[in-house]
Amino acid sequence: MNSNRIWRLTAITGVVSTLLLMVGFGYGVNDILNPRGVTMTDEVTQKPQTPTTSDLSQKSTIQVTSIGDSLTRGTGDSTGNGYVRNVIKMLGDKWNKPVKLLNNLGINGLRADELVNKLQEKGFKNAIMESDLILLTIGGNDLFSDAVDGDFSSESFELDKMLEKVDDSAKDLKAILLQLSELNPNARIVYVGLYNPLADMKDMRQIGNTVVQRWNNLAYATINKHPNMTLVPTADLFQSTLSQVISSDHFHPNALGYEQIATRIVQGIAP
Repeated sequence: MNSNRIWRLTAITGVVSTLLLMVGFGYGVNDILNPRGVTMTDEVTQKPQTPTTSDLSQKSTIQVTSIGDSLTRGTGDSTGNGYVRNVIKMLGDKWNKPVKLLNNLGINGLRADELVNKLQEKGFKNAIMESDLILLTIGGNDLFSDAVDGDFSSESFELDKMLEKVDDSAKDLKAILLQLSELNPNARIVYVGLYNPLADMKDMRQIGNTVVQRWNNLAYATINKHPNMTLVPTADLFQSTLSQVISSDHFHPNALGYEQIATRIVQGIAP
């Protein structure tokens, strides 16, 4: 009897082991053929970093870098302030906190394609990465360089040719904005829109307004996709009162023009 019981228990144990082995094998095959998606209980995955909206009002100190062309340099302003130093002072007064200019990297005559290359330089990169606020002007030399030289020939300012300049150079502006965002995704980037410096010339009022509007629209198409970017319009500031806000070179703002641009910038970032 004891021998029979032993054999029966052995047989039962063997059958159970075989069944368990077959079930385990079945689950293994099923996992291979139908793998499960990873869930939060299986593995904690790292979420990609996304830029945070820059709230300058919450910072104890605001560091500013300005880049671009002669408008960023302040050319035409007899006081030497330009829009950049006006913005620094206005923001400091408004928020009652230190607003410091790290570097003014404006270059007279700079075009958008040249600035694309400048952004690869170490000095530009370091200043941008350390900034809370980046101020940018670019595009005027791309569209109106002949006007700076005093060349108002009809060929230089044909609408079709100027619109071609807009479409070509606006691609460089887009590259600039994206590079700035990549170098410092948490900085507030403010682009100062173009105005028509020839608005008081009968033959150039409509043509100039058309190309400026197209440029600003293309700029906004990129800026509107990034919460940390702002386009500050200036065309209306120069449209009806050009003689009061333009310098003697008939291209750059004078002290009053720069002050009005700065006021518009501050209104855009610190309403």
